[in-house]
Formats: sequence, C-alpha cells, structure tokens
Amino acid sequence: MSPIRVRIEELSKILPLDAIKQAGFPPKGELELTSLESNTWLLSLSPAQTDLLASQNTPISPMQQKVLRLLKTHRLPDLIEGRFERFLADEELKAFRELVERGKIIVIKSNPKFDKGIYREAMSEELRAAVQTHSSRTAPTASASVEKKIVTHTVVEEKPVEEYSLVNDGFMVLRNEGAAKAASFDLQERIRAGEVKGIKTFDGFYYIIENSLLEKFTSPVLVALKAKKREELAPLSLSLAIPPLLARIVLEFAKEDGLVIEKQKNMFAYVG
Repeated sequence: MSPIRVRIEELSKILPLDAIKQAGFPPKGELELTSLESNTWLLSLSPAQTDLLASQNTPISPMQQKVLRLLKTHRLPDLIEGRFERFLADEELKAFRELVERGKIIVIKSNPKFDKGIYREAMSEELRAAVQTHSSRTAPTASASVEKKIVTHTVVEEKPVEEYSLVNDGFMVLRNEGAAKAASFDLQERIRAGEVKGIKTFDGFYYIIENSLLEKFTSPVLVALKAKKREELAPLSLSLAIPPLLARIVLEFAKEDGLVIEKQKNMFAYVG
C-alpha cells in the first residue's frame, strides 16, 4: 500500500504541539503514513522533507557568509529584487541563490504598490516560529462557545547590550554622546536616505535602528500592547519572540510619536 501524505500543519490540529516536537518533526512540511500490519502504522518524514531539512542544517559556507555580510552592508535601494544580484560575482551569486533556496534570505514587501521586495536575512525568530498558537473549538453551549488554545513560547536569548550591532542585528545602543556623534558621522548617508534612525532616551542612551526593522515591528508591538492595555517589557517581548532590547527601542520611538507612555519603569501603556 502506498504511503499517505499528511501535512504536519493538519496533524498539529489533533496532536499537542509538544508531542510533535518531542517526536522530532519540524513545525511544517509533510509526513508519510504507511500501514505496516493490522492496527500498526509508521509515521515518517517524506523524502522531500528529509532532503529539505538536510539542506537547512548544512553549515553556512564562507562564501555564503560573505553574501550575508554584503546583504547587511549595502544600501537599502541596492537590496531590491533583481538589483542586488548585479553586485555579486559568479561565486557570490551562486551562494546567494543557495541561501534563498534554503530560506536563509527572504523577500520582504513592505508596500503592496511595489512589485518587487527587499532582500533580507531571515531572522532566527521567524525561522524557529517562536510563538505558535493552535486552537480547537468545543461544541457551543447555550451561552457561548468555548475556545481552547495551546500557546508555546521559545525563549529569545538576550545578549549583553554591547554585543548588539547595526550590521548583525539591525540595531545597537550607544552609551555616551561621543560614541553617538561618531556613529552619526559614519552613518550620515544612511541617515539622510532614511535607512537608519536614532533616538536619545531620558536615561542618556542612544538607540540606533534600521528603519526597515523599526517599521516591521512597530505595528506588532502596538497591537500587542493595545490588546493588553498596559504591559511590562519582558512579557511583551516574549509574546512577540523578539529581544527585550529591540522591543524597548520600538517603544521609545512610539513614545516619541505619542502612541505609548511609560507609566513606570518597563511598564508601558497604549494611548494612541
């Protein structure tokens, strides 16, 4: 009997997510269900899924690392689909296409009016699907239906402040005015182009972030905060699977725009 293909996403609707993880299956893809004998079945990864996982787990080569660095150092207009490839030599272009196929480089379309998006390195939070919610509804009662949700979180590792960088993470923190002036000089072209933004906080820190990253997370942060009315920084960042420092930077810009207030240290409320 030929194996039956089963989508893992469908399987997760009837099995607890923890059970799927403990079995070692990925969160997405296909499984094969094979009948071995009476009342006995074998559930295994499909060959295509096995090949995909092997590709994803392959270490990044030096040439691929070089392409990822180029992706972070080029100006935003240079990262448009079809344009970035022109800056790559033959070996770099091959490595680039391998990274795209492996899902290490993705295309972000921030404006539906534009046909082409921007190449970006896929964030680890996105790849790991750190926050997943699966729900199933019970039969409705006379008053209302009951919804049961299983929510799992993967802890986002928080690095020391000084280890974050604009090149590797898309944001950084400067502790004094001298460092801020030096960074402003180095980044003046990107600042004028609107690719990078900076803000000084009441505690004397200077936060610098890529505008694309700020735009990406501003809406999710505000939506999550609005739903909670007010929330502390740690659980807010955990619910979005982003580092607390990134959440703090997004909130600081939201405060500047009058959308958020900090009622007390690390306690924020939506007022927009």
